[in-house]
Amino acid sequence: MFGDLIDGFDLDTPTVGFDYATKEGWREFVEFTAPRPPPVTRREYDAMSSTDRAFYNIARERYMTVSARVVTPSLKRFVSAARNAMADNRSPDASKSGVLISGQPGHGKTTAVQEFGRAYEHARRARNPKPRRDLIPVAFAQVPTHATEKTMMKKLADFYALPYSRTATYETLLSRVSHTMRACSTELVIIDDIHRLDLRYRANEQAADALKELSERCPGTMVYAGVDVAANGLFWGARGEQIMARFELVTFDAYDAETLEAAEVWGRILTDLEASLCLIDQPEGEILTVAAELRDLSRGSIGRMAKAIRRCARQAIEDRTEHLNLDDLLVVLASRKDADEWATEKAAEPRRTRRRGPAMSRR
Repeated sequence: MFGDLIDGFDLDTPTVGFDYATKEGWREFVEFTAPRPPPVTRREYDAMSSTDRAFYNIARERYMTVSARVVTPSLKRFVSAARNAMADNRSPDASKSGVLISGQPGHGKTTAVQEFGRAYEHARRARNPKPRRDLIPVAFAQVPTHATEKTMMKKLADFYALPYSRTATYETLLSRVSHTMRACSTELVIIDDIHRLDLRYRANEQAADALKELSERCPGTMVYAGVDVAANGLFWGARGEQIMARFELVTFDAYDAETLEAAEVWGRILTDLEASLCLIDQPEGEILTVAAELRDLSRGSIGRMAKAIRRCARQAIEDRTEHLNLDDLLVVLASRKDADEWATEKAAEPRRTRRRGPAMSRR
């Protein structure tokens, strides 16, 4: 039944899945490379054997999907804020500074913190004259659902593979994590999904306090990333005010083209994405002819647009046209936009009250 449907699947290319929440998985992510394949002409490509052509296609699909990254203004602001926070934290007299990234889904928040963490770890290891097996410059953890002070510390303990008993106290976990961070020279602590800390709830307040106490006991600079954190309660109350005072907020907003400067930024993003596709017959800058349509259909979301562009690039490789079909690209984005609008409308509909059955009589 499904045989014909999956004949076109690339079954030979391994899936890249990194467990960022463990030191082993994070190291695998840091050390993974998918270099850009050398450019070839159409004649050279057609002259390849079927095996060589398949490997070349795998290499460029892997590059554009995993390694190719676009430097955006939001990313530049984040890196600048992180550099300033880490510099401020070298002073023993100042309160610890951090960086907080907020924005809607699909705007590149998690990708930004992960890629910055990888680049920072590469730079730190390159400057270390003697390789250290225990050196862990960057730690990564996600805020668990219904987070408490203990579950938050357990997430960080799990990253370092620290053993602990089920009955371990918060103080024990905090002490072990902070000691390990110092021993491993951890300088950057990335906490993703920070929007799960709604400070209107007591347990979440404890988790926020735990992260604050950890930042004061370890040398690392804290970087938070989450979805629309203001609306999700992270800035609620006195603890929220402390976070706003300590953390520089960097918003990853949707891109627009309402001004000439904004249109130029959007154009640079599009041409960078186009260049990352490694398509042999793609005219340079052709994607700019539909720049306005791409902005409207993607709602300025780089993540949404990049996925659609790469999907069409894979199709161009598969059918050997080696050229983006811009009409198909617009159709793909329009379909995604319609699906998003439908889901939004359904989510906004009032929930129907479940009809109750007749009350059971008590005997």
